[in-house]
Amino acid sequence: MRNINFKSTLISFAFAFVIAFLSCFLSSCHEESPTTAIIKVVNVDGTPAYDSSETDGGCKITLSQQGLINSAGNESNVYKQGYTSNDGEAEFEFVNEAILNVEVEYTTGNNILTSESVVKLVREELVRKTVIVN
Repeated sequence: MRNINFKSTLISFAFAFVIAFLSCFLSSCHEESPTTAIIKVVNVDGTPAYDSSETDGGCKITLSQQGLINSAGNESNVYKQGYTSNDGEAEFEFVNEAILNVEVEYTTGNNILTSESVVKLVREELVRKTVIVN
């Protein structure tokens, strides 16, 4: 008859349980980072495009991708709008990566300055884009 050492069996079981618990815990707790675009709008001279007399605070920025059909046959309709802060920047968060049209409208006095660009978002990364209005 074989002797089973209860203490060593218990220690082995506890060790295996801790290893299994930690491997499951550490591998399944990845929280996704947001996909973020920071758009900075500057004048031709490089200063932030911002007019403190405007009630909305600055430039109107529109990020969009409308009417495109992806490989799965679904239509993509992404549309977000925001205004720059006094440093000329506006931040937008998205779930997926995309290539978006950037449209900027800046009213200063009686003049309306506009600009267009494109930004490529990368999933779970921060992407910065500078747009010059003139």
